[in-house]
Amino acid sequence: MTYYPAAAPIVCPPIRIINDRYYPTVVPVVHPIEVINKCHPVPIPHHMYPVIVKNDPSCYICSVGKKRRGR
Repeated sequence: MTYYPAAAPIVCPPIRIINDRYYPTVVPVVHPIEVINKCHPVPIPHHMYPVIVKNDPSCYICSVGKKRRGR
């Protein structure tokens, strides 16, 4: 029997098998809420009746100059 010398091995590039694994992770999601308080003036009628009292100048002069008689 004839023996041949051992051949050098042929190495192929590796076959990659990726096992993806997923796990739950809490991620905070912030939803800001703004509350805006606004003031709005509402007109409310407030009726005013100013009274002006005037004396007739002719009556004023007459009443000062007259004297009462008959007492």
